Amino acid sequence: MSHIFLPLSFILQLRHPPQGDMLAWILSFYTAASYIALVYFAGAWSWFGRPVRYALPALLVVTAVATYPHNPTGITVSSLFAVEPVISICVGVVFTVGVVLTLYGRNLSMPALELAFPLRGGTYIVAQGGSNRLVNIHGGSPSQRYGLDILKLNAIGVRARGLYPADPKRYAIFGAEVVSPCDGVVAAVEDGFADLSPPERDPEHRAGNYVAIESDTATIYVAHLMKGSISVTSGEHVCKGQVLGRVGNSGNTTEPHLHIHAEEGSYPGQFSGKRGIPMRFNGRFLVRNDCVKVPA
Repeated sequence: MSHIFLPLSFILQLRHPPQGDMLAWILSFYTAASYIALVYFAGAWSWFGRPVRYALPALLVVTAVATYPHNPTGITVSSLFAVEPVISICVGVVFTVGVVLTLYGRNLSMPALELAFPLRGGTYIVAQGGSNRLVNIHGGSPSQRYGLDILKLNAIGVRARGLYPADPKRYAIFGAEVVSPCDGVVAAVEDGFADLSPPERDPEHRAGNYVAIESDTATIYVAHLMKGSISVTSGEHVCKGQVLGRVGNSGNTTEPHLHIHAEEGSYPGQFSGKRGIPMRFNGRFLVRNDCVKVPA
């Protein structure tokens, strides 16, 4: 609804203002443009594919050109303060504020931990990532504030075969190789939780199967791994790029994906608990809808 039908409904409003009513057309265009900009930047486009994402603004431009009033009526001060224009302006302003906050969430103005990308073989997309809640659901957690949730795209550019399949094997990332993002020592390993069928969740064991790695200054967590796939043990020294396991669907997760976040200092003896720190992967601060292509 939010990604397809609502944007189309706003675009269709451009076709139905009163004949020559320039104010109605301008406000309809503003509402449509501000909402499409918001969903373009903040939407979950792994569900529908990047071509659909690009098609919406293109359709808006084509519709705007086709419906522009060529013999417009004048705009008066009194018409601006009628009920419908005021409502349209307020709605558009809310969407515009959302766009500004979303773009702000794409920026990072502080030092970050430099890591290697933790997956191999394919095209990956960031489902959650950025510096605020509009682009990163983890933004409200002090320890996971800069955490990432990563999905894989299949051959047609979406994350799964089906809109929301119950079989985890239908998700492109299920079974993908997870590699160490840094050199360090394995501080903890959990490998005893079953992989669930979406939308089943295990809120009591939120990380599911995970590996915690202590580097020189931080602890890095990779979570929701496949049961029985983890190939390292606690206390083992690992090198950047070394295989840790495979992506599964264990823990408090809505579908198969890889979660990764970093916290300052040493491992606290449990999954998460210290202040979260931002990460860059091969020099990039990754944000929702960013894609990473990784060779096998």
